[in-house]
Amino acid sequence: MTTLDREFWMRAVKSLVSAFEEDEVRLCGYDGAIGDGDHGTSMLRGFREAQKSLRKRPAAGPGEIVRRIGEAFLDTVGGVTGIVFGSLFEAAGQNAANLSGIDTGGLHRMFAAGMAASKRRGNVTEGSKSMMDALSPAVEALNAAAEGNETAPTALLLAARAAAAGMEATIPMEAKVGRARYQSGKGKGHVDAGAASVCLFFQTLAETAAPPAAS
Repeated sequence: MTTLDREFWMRAVKSLVSAFEEDEVRLCGYDGAIGDGDHGTSMLRGFREAQKSLRKRPAAGPGEIVRRIGEAFLDTVGGVTGIVFGSLFEAAGQNAANLSGIDTGGLHRMFAAGMAASKRRGNVTEGSKSMMDALSPAVEALNAAAEGNETAPTALLLAARAAAAGMEATIPMEAKVGRARYQSGKGKGHVDAGAASVCLFFQTLAETAAPPAAS
């Protein structure tokens, strides 16, 4: 798979809905330890609404699909989750506008653009015990994959691994954003739910892009 075309991203949306349905309770549990406890439900709502939108009005290409995921989050998911993830996907999709397929370099460029927008609009940075602590290493992994001429499926696998490490790194962190920053201990000892969602997002993309197993 040289590039990730429209068909891939449509399969990815379906896979993301399934993945977040399966992990909704787990993500809400992470959030409930240090926040409102609704993060998993919010993420699932965003992907479900994106899927509904794409079924009603098909997208022309990969960039539009990702952009409309962002629009669904911004329009239907409240609070910080809607802002940071909506901004991420909206800007990523805009960066890939008019592309018929997205290669490894394109993956890095689109998610780097999305990360910048999410930082700007959500006022989150690395080290804040947030989704950025998984997203930033994932974007770095995509950049390294592009420089190493890796395929897009391999790049997504490397990004997923980097995001997982970033998620684990949030456990000992003190929260600098969200409700947890007001708690005793500031959320130390708990996984950040936003980082877990970033990890699940890239894991799902990597699984969707992986070649079928030999029979």
